[in-house]
Amino acid sequence: TKIGGVMDLPNSPIKKVTECKNCGSVSVQFWNDAYNKSYTKDEWSFILDSGIEALKKILEPLSNDPKFFFD
Repeated sequence: TKIGGVMDLPNSPIKKVTECKNCGSVSVQFWNDAYNKSYTKDEWSFILDSGIEALKKILEPLSNDPKFFFD
């Protein structure tokens, strides 16, 4: 579900992600099968972009540490 411009994923680890070559939809299998769901390509891109931004915010304090390197 999308809440306030953020895509909210279930509180369960992802087991497997597959993309349909015909329609481009992304099927996500969670460890709790009750949460298994398909997303449109645009929804999945939004989820990935949101995750990358969250990681950057989390890692930002470490990026100033000269012992820490990332691309």
